[in-house]
Amino acid sequence: MLIKPMDSQQEINQHLVRIVDLMGGVKAQVKGMSYQDFEGNEQIKETVYEYLQEIGQAADEITRINNFPEDLDVLSNLANFKVATYNQVTETNHQMVFGIIENDLDEMIDIITDHPLYQNRLS
Repeated sequence: MLIKPMDSQQEINQHLVRIVDLMGGVKAQVKGMSYQDFEGNEQIKETVYEYLQEIGQAADEITRINNFPEDLDVLSNLANFKVATYNQVTETNHQMVFGIIENDLDEMIDIITDHPLYQNRLS
């Protein structure tokens, strides 16, 4: 059986769906938490950082595709999360990550879900 390779738009769409799902997972993990709550919960922090790494990896893969959609430049920023690491011993300030979750995640989700490549999955 011959397997047809995925076209780049299909691949981008799959990554975008994964990114949005993971962002939803991050939001669910910290829902109702203050920064102090987040900082004090090792399991939540570990899970959030794992999700951020996955988001970064998926975003990085999209940015490496030849016809990367320039209007999704938010993905370049998200790709930086692929190196987000959580180490209970050495990490002491998670304010930046929590700030991104609180202040920027919803806007990033909107940018991605409003994009035609994400919308095409509904067609």
